[in-house]
Amino acid sequence: MDENPLKKWFLDFKKRREKIVKSGGFSSPGEIADYFTYSNMRNKHPDFCPLYKSGQKCHNMSQDELICYFCACPYYDYEYYNEAEKEYGRCLINSRYGKRNQWGYWDCTSCLLPHRRKFVIHYLSKKS
Repeated sequence: MDENPLKKWFLDFKKRREKIVKSGGFSSPGEIADYFTYSNMRNKHPDFCPLYKSGQKCHNMSQDELICYFCACPYYDYEYYNEAEKEYGRCLINSRYGKRNQWGYWDCTSCLLPHRRKFVIHYLSKKS
C-alpha cells in the first residue's frame, strides 16, 4: 500500500500548529482562536499555509472571521485512504456541506464549522 499523503500532511500540520501554540504562551482557548485568524496568521506566519501568499482563502469567510487553527479539521478522517476505490479522506460527522471532488478527495470547503471562533473555543475547552 502507498503511503497515505493525507495522514502525512495532517501530522505535519499538527506539528507546525503545536509549535505556534507552544511559543505563543496562550492562556485560554479564546486567545488561541484570536491568534489563529486568517488575517493574523497570514501576517505573522506567511509560510503556514500556501494560500496566504496569494491572499486566497479556502473558505468563504472574512479574513478576521476565518480561524485557521483547525485547517486540519478534527472531524476529517485522514486515515481513510482507499487507492482501489479512489476515495481519500471522509467526514466523521457526515456534514452535508462536504463532497467528493473529481480526484476522489473529500472536499470540505463549503463547511465552516471548525473555522468559527465559537467552535474552536468550545472544542479546545473540552480538551483542557
